[in-house]
Amino acid sequence: MSEELRAEERLQLAQWHLTRADGLRLGLVNRAGTLLSADALVITGVVFASGATSSDVSPVIGAAALLALVVSAGSAALAASVLTGFRRLPGMSRPAGFPVPIAFGYGDTVGAFGSPEEFRSGFSAQSVEAAADSAVLELWRCISVHQLRARRMQRATQCLLAGAALLVVMAAARLVTALA
Repeated sequence: MSEELRAEERLQLAQWHLTRADGLRLGLVNRAGTLLSADALVITGVVFASGATSSDVSPVIGAAALLALVVSAGSAALAASVLTGFRRLPGMSRPAGFPVPIAFGYGDTVGAFGSPEEFRSGFSAQSVEAAADSAVLELWRCISVHQLRARRMQRATQCLLAGAALLVVMAAARLVTALA
């Protein structure tokens, strides 16, 4: 049976994983921004392909345009939620009896200390064991939030692809109609 990591080792390991989690978060945020730009292009393309700039829009093309706009708007909303965060995060609260994760969970830290002096005193007084436990709790939070963000990005990407496919169908239908 292997021996358990010492507090210092757990703290170093958690630090490595937290740094990695921050890189993953930045990657998702960058992809969400790119997805928002792509959604804007699809929405603009839908407006022009549908002929919404003229008064003679075919009901079929208009319905497809409306569906494409709704799907693209859904994609944009999901991508924006990756950037802005979530209202509720299930399982993100600090477990009962768990010490305040000083300097790891900013919300918990601000709630526990009323002044910079109290924070400095609490920060200096924490043990390596408490710091390691706090780092592990914060790592759990990062992993959980990343999973939620990744799922939303996956759904947003699927919606974008559906909107883009509808745009291609609309453009083809518009071209066929114009040539007929």
